[in-house]
Amino acid sequence: MTWRAKVFFEHRVIAEKSFQRKTDAKYWEADQLVKLQSGTWIDPTRGRVSFGSLAEEWQGSRERLAVRSQETTRFLLDSYVIPVLGRFPIAVISATDVERVLTSMTARGLLTATRRRVLSVIRLVLDYAVRDRRISVNVARSIPLPKGTTKREPHWLRAEQLGKLADAMPPNCRPVVLFLGLAGCRFSEMCALRVDDVVQTPHGLGVRIHRAAPQSKKTSGAVFGPTKTHQTRTVPVPPTLETYVRERIENAPSGSYLFPSPTGAIWTNTNFRVRSRWTETTQSVGLAGTTIHDLRHTAASLLIAAGADVKAVQMILGHATATMTMDLYGHLFSDAPWVAMERMPMSPVRGQHPNDAEPPASSSCPCQSQRPLPTVDLSASRMAPPRKRCQTSWTSCSTAGWATSSFKTPRPCGRCSRWALRGLRP
Repeated sequence: MTWRAKVFFEHRVIAEKSFQRKTDAKYWEADQLVKLQSGTWIDPTRGRVSFGSLAEEWQGSRERLAVRSQETTRFLLDSYVIPVLGRFPIAVISATDVERVLTSMTARGLLTATRRRVLSVIRLVLDYAVRDRRISVNVARSIPLPKGTTKREPHWLRAEQLGKLADAMPPNCRPVVLFLGLAGCRFSEMCALRVDDVVQTPHGLGVRIHRAAPQSKKTSGAVFGPTKTHQTRTVPVPPTLETYVRERIENAPSGSYLFPSPTGAIWTNTNFRVRSRWTETTQSVGLAGTTIHDLRHTAASLLIAAGADVKAVQMILGHATATMTMDLYGHLFSDAPWVAMERMPMSPVRGQHPNDAEPPASSSCPCQSQRPLPTVDLSASRMAPPRKRCQTSWTSCSTAGWATSSFKTPRPCGRCSRWALRGLRP
């Protein structure tokens, strides 16, 4: 015998299911009614759409985003996700099915960053289904992101290295390198700058960055659109390029590019690498492996070295938040790791006694005028050691009870170049 349960809403059947036992049918019907009354009920028929069809619908809803973002998600879907999950109804996709996509990518030797992007795309597609009330739970959210090296460590140039690289560039490429390495703009933002974007502020010349022109992966041409953060900012013109910018404003007609290619057209990433002979030029100046985006990191490091605070660096680079700036360049704002390393105790070379390396005493050292403080046994105490003269020999220190303490390691005195104990100063 088969028991068929039906759920009615507004005098029509909105869900029905067959069971072998009457108890199971009643339990399912009660559960559906509770969800219907609480507003969490989902029509089972809406979950029968395939993942491929839903992905196409989701991709169409992203037309407001940058072209490169749309091209990236389209490539990831067509290459890695649709071949595996495309025919599955979204209601039956499990966490195991999503993990199978990542496992196949691992077997192909793909990078961790690519696997993370693919998992993020699957999550976004299923999130779209949850918002549209087609499924109740996004199973991809229960899968952790793949672990491993995800990105290249930021690399930046010193000021003299940036100048050396700019001098080695062709004349029409030199202003581009200097602007990217000093102003920190993204390459696509620099390409879209026009002479009309130069503004005079109370503090000096600036450029108004409100659009970008990334290179399309399909057509290889520049595609104009908003900036990455969809925000507008004004970046100061570096003093090195102020003469170039003023001459460009005076001589170029309105609407011309501020940094044009040799033909007067807009730069693309591929065109600039070819015109500047980027690989050969960086190798010739000893900077092999340097990328164009490294110039943006260079600008950030130079700004921080010049004393700029976090908010100023964020505004110039165009980060969405100051937190992102700190995550990328926070280690450059503080010298605490280096200070801590300098304060580490210095151990003598193995086989060499500290007394053997003790330099001759200096009569002008102010330590000789200080009286020694009483000896304290640190074996049963965590208190800081007492101040002692730096002339105290290692043998007497060991006799006084220092041999069992954590301050046994000697180091040279900063004033008289004698051996002193860790934590003791003249």
